[in-house]
Amino acid sequence: MRRSRLSRKYQKKSTQTLILSVLGIAAVLFLLFRYGIPLISEASFLFGRITSSPGTNTNQNKNNENFVPVPTLDSLPKATRDEAITISGTSLSGLKVALYVNGNKENETDVSSDGTFEFSIGLSEGENIIKAKAIKEDKESEFSNSITISFIKEGPGLSIDAPADNTDLKGQNPIEVKGKTDRDVHVTVNDFQAVSGNDGSYSYLLTLKEGGNEIKVVATDLAGNKTEKTIRVSYSP
Repeated sequence: MRRSRLSRKYQKKSTQTLILSVLGIAAVLFLLFRYGIPLISEASFLFGRITSSPGTNTNQNKNNENFVPVPTLDSLPKATRDEAITISGTSLSGLKVALYVNGNKENETDVSSDGTFEFSIGLSEGENIIKAKAIKEDKESEFSNSITISFIKEGPGLSIDAPADNTDLKGQNPIEVKGKTDRDVHVTVNDFQAVSGNDGSYSYLLTLKEGGNEIKVVATDLAGNKTEKTIRVSYSP
């Protein structure tokens, strides 16, 4: 009789354990579907923080001592007609910043207390690629963001291929004014914007008045340099 009671008691306990196990699995599945992987990731991260050894943080801090933050250069226009320009940016106060133009080191300066720095440099004609590095004692940062600015000294080339200067035009009106200039140049015909192609070609349909007409074409490059040409034609219906 005693064994029978013990058997029933053991059976009851096994059933309770089984029910609790099933409920536990159901709860885990519910949490997984309800909150997804982020919950597991956070739990793993917390477990890692608890079980990580003190030496790990010490090594990380030791490595951080050698880290030099990368400076940031302020933006510049794509092109300029000024040979001398000012380069500015931000970095960590107390560091030095070295400026590089087309791969060559130009100068060094101290970062001010407000975290800014500034250089005045001369540009080479054509494209200038500008970068910077921060310096802390004998350590250097990686290169900063790269800025490209073109120094364009002279105005763009310009031709008016049609119509020819000092010609008499009859019948067709409007006429097509067309020609060539440099790439990336804005062209106007009598102050109206012309259609420009990738090869520097341009065209515009211009309505003429009866009698004498002056046609002025202006080409303006990215640096603001301008080239102007004017022709005169006569028109009769």
